Amino acid sequence: MKRLIVNADDFGRARGVNAGILRAHRDGIVTATTLMVSAPAADAAARAARATPSLDVGVHLTLTYGRPISDPGAVPSLVERDGSFPRVRAAFLGTGRADRDEALTEYRAQFARARELLGRAPTHLDSHHWLHDEPALEWAVIALASETGTAVRPHDDVQRDRLRAAGVPTVDRYRRDFQHDDHVDIPTLERILAEIDAGVTELGCHPGEPDAELARTSTYAALRVAELATLTDPRIKTAIARNGITLSTYTAVR
Repeated sequence: MKRLIVNADDFGRARGVNAGILRAHRDGIVTATTLMVSAPAADAAARAARATPSLDVGVHLTLTYGRPISDPGAVPSLVERDGSFPRVRAAFLGTGRADRDEALTEYRAQFARARELLGRAPTHLDSHHWLHDEPALEWAVIALASETGTAVRPHDDVQRDRLRAAGVPTVDRYRRDFQHDDHVDIPTLERILAEIDAGVTELGCHPGEPDAELARTSTYAALRVAELATLTDPRIKTAIARNGITLSTYTAVR
């Protein structure tokens, strides 16, 4: 059977992102999302999630946006001098900067905040800017998943196999090619759907409604609107049926 989890990142990033994710779930093919617990609209996102039990919610573990949930003094390798996180993934990937125990401390704090906001345990984990490509951060994500029984998004087959070797539930494959200019239109998504194989696949996405605050602070704001239009287009549900795909959540891998 072909099962597809359509997971929308950045829940809580802004009101427009929240609205887009909820509409993509209600009117489109999004089945899951991951919450940025320290983002401005996280409380509103959690309230919406509590009112929408059909939406599977995990944690978007974040080290390159905003400030830590834990005391910045307890995680010095993760923060800048002012106690905020750096804004770019290059601050961590390939640098060896992150102390893995400090990362686990912060990830535990973000998971606990998500559970508090949602009123239920999050089901899965992923990372903002795909930071668990960095070995220390992958270790911390695996440790948190092992403690909490959550599933984790793999970025490639090699990472998938490491997660499974550690006893962490995960999908069979992850598609990250529905993003950026010229790659969020209907033909692109139809092609991706035609390529889905048997097993459980996660498709990442970033839908959003127009949002003035987001437009000021994110270069991806306009493309979120384009993603939303594609994810809710009736032709996409037709393609889901045509390719024999069953939309699913992370319960499929637990």
